[in-house]
Amino acid sequence: MVEHAIILAAGRSLQLDGKNKVLIRHPKTRKTILDYAIDAFHGKKITVVIGFGALQIMESYPDLNYVINDNWATTNNAMSLGLALNQVNSPTYVVSGDIFFSPQLINEMDLGEENLVLTHQRHNRMLTSIHCDVNRQGLVAETYLGPIRAAEHPEAMGLFKVSDMTLLNQWHKECLRYGNLFAAQTLPCQKTTALYAHDLGEHAFNEINTLADYWRLMQEDHG
Repeated sequence: MVEHAIILAAGRSLQLDGKNKVLIRHPKTRKTILDYAIDAFHGKKITVVIGFGALQIMESYPDLNYVINDNWATTNNAMSLGLALNQVNSPTYVVSGDIFFSPQLINEMDLGEENLVLTHQRHNRMLTSIHCDVNRQGLVAETYLGPIRAAEHPEAMGLFKVSDMTLLNQWHKECLRYGNLFAAQTLPCQKTTALYAHDLGEHAFNEINTLADYWRLMQEDHG
């Protein structure tokens, strides 16, 4: 059982009124994205990487563990993960701090393969979407940004489980080396380490990047 979780929440969202996305409240439950992550990772030690709006987050959640990315404005979440892994030296989940997701998803992943990338065959993708080249055995051979190379390549959804310490240590080094990239881009997909794609299925999973994303979530709850 993976007993740690890292939440990457250092950035500022210019498309969402300059708010730190981890503090966005669900339109129905009024719980924040961070509240959802705490519920989903119940029983695990949680480390949150913060930068923009750090004081507000720490004041609101004083019982969590924190790592501060002072260079949040000039780096990407790969650097945030690299800084977190300076302190976390054990199998861990990693998740972007802009997603409403359920405990049921984490329970399912807990019972899955040791190393997982959550994926989904989403048709409408953003320019910043990370895609996965997945072979017939379900192994992730590569993650990449840019135009999708094959229709069957799913999207990496920003949630990862890494139990293999060799893989985690390699990811740590790559994050610190390429801190201006997305963490998913630096994930070392090697033949010596089994890294599997885990399909989202029917689980609730709402990523909030824009006002349109939040509006769609409001419409779902009112529908």
